[in-house]
Amino acid sequence: MNPVTQPTEPPAAATALRACADLAETAVCLARLAGTAAQADFCGVFLLDYTGTELLLRAVWHAGAGASAPHGHSLPLGSQDPVCFSLQTGTEYTVRDGIPNAAFPSLDLLRPHKAAARLTALPLPAWKNRSLGGLLLGFGRDRAPAIDPQPLCDLGALLLEAHLQRQKEDLLLHSLNEDLSRLEQGSQCLRIVESFFLGKSPATLRVREQIARAAPTDVAVLITGETGTGKEVAASALHAASRRRAAPFIKINCAALPAHLLESELFGHRKGAFSGADSDNPGLLRSAHGGTVLLDEIGEMPSELQAKLLRVLQDRQVRPLGSSKTFPADIRIIAATNKSMREVLESGSFRSDLYHRLAGLHIHIPPLRERPEDIPLLAQHFLIQMRDTLRRPGLSLTSESLRLLGGLDYPGNVRQLCNRIQAAAVMAGPAAGRLTPEAFSPVESPAAEEEDLRSGGLARNLRLLEEKLIKRALARCSGNVAEAARELHLPRSTLVSKLKKLAPPHNTEASRPQRRQLSRSGAPYGYYV
Repeated sequence: MNPVTQPTEPPAAATALRACADLAETAVCLARLAGTAAQADFCGVFLLDYTGTELLLRAVWHAGAGASAPHGHSLPLGSQDPVCFSLQTGTEYTVRDGIPNAAFPSLDLLRPHKAAARLTALPLPAWKNRSLGGLLLGFGRDRAPAIDPQPLCDLGALLLEAHLQRQKEDLLLHSLNEDLSRLEQGSQCLRIVESFFLGKSPATLRVREQIARAAPTDVAVLITGETGTGKEVAASALHAASRRRAAPFIKINCAALPAHLLESELFGHRKGAFSGADSDNPGLLRSAHGGTVLLDEIGEMPSELQAKLLRVLQDRQVRPLGSSKTFPADIRIIAATNKSMREVLESGSFRSDLYHRLAGLHIHIPPLRERPEDIPLLAQHFLIQMRDTLRRPGLSLTSESLRLLGGLDYPGNVRQLCNRIQAAAVMAGPAAGRLTPEAFSPVESPAAEEEDLRSGGLARNLRLLEEKLIKRALARCSGNVAEAARELHLPRSTLVSKLKKLAPPHNTEASRPQRRQLSRSGAPYGYYV
């Protein structure tokens, strides 16, 4: 007898089925064993899908051709088919006498363009009188199966159900792991954002949550808010909590350069593209490839550049000035403005299509007057930065000072609060260990200043004037000593020396040279050398 069609003994068949590793292998083995045992011409295994509305063809066996696991073939559960009848009744169902393919979808799936003399469908019983599907045997001539395949179907159904249950458990475990991963990622993002964007008010917590949710994505973000509220800090937090954190973070002030220079800085240029282009310049957008670009004061961008930026955002390609070649630009765009974009759009000075490209997500930073609960925390944070800069670890704020700071107006928002802390710390006497409310006294009137100048000598007035100029330069530069030195036309080392003289350390240990440490939160607020 042909070994392919030789009946398989039940013990050997059971062993072969139990040795199968997964659902697909079990279905193929069952089709082969049942078809061989029944001496059928072909055999198919159908299983219900997860919705319970379709039967999926999981395995096909043909005598002499072997078994396979097809994909994408199914038949509706309600169709007039032997497999459906057997599944619904839970009993064997047989059809005889020259069956055309068009009559039964299962026959057309198993033996296309070729009729069968006999079809026998058997249910695949599952737990609690349910059915997993059915097994269909086809014969070229009208004869009964050589061996009853129902015991094999019963055993195969049990094993198939076990594999289906394992698949469900694996899918559930995978889904739980994905949820845990998302939660961990969200928690990590929130921790990073908290280290940048300080505060405990409901408005600040809402902004932090928005940043943490937006950070892992590549959605373009538009940040709005008054001057000094911390838009750049929010952009830094978005970058630091994103998957692009290791790539460049480039900040571009759209209002700082004329249109022709801004175009060259943004998109780059080839050598000789215009007068003064002595070498190739890749441009800031290409330099930020893989990273993040902050377009600050986006409302000030010249209209002639808006169309070109829109093309970059659509195509993710940059073409430098004077070049016919384009370069890829995998960048995330964050835009910031202190203007009302609605008014800018209504005036016609900003393209609406570019606005919708930039405002994939809108984050509004509320002014400090709407989150007064944040003032003490921010004040302490800025003071810690000043301790590191001035090397005065004992410097602190009294409770009266914190109450005073909480009651003041801040039209300049967080930046103005930072400047007040900086000015009080710099101007405090060398013996001052705590900043009292007197350190934050309002600036004297011009008449009082004039009287003070008359009563002092030249040396004292020069020193006071120098202190005032340094203080104003630091305030304008948000505490950046390097920028303040450039503004005062001084070497940076000279300005650092003057700052030390203005606020010398109060003990020997603090006066030793130390490496400047990051503030507790690591946030890029305020004063830094």
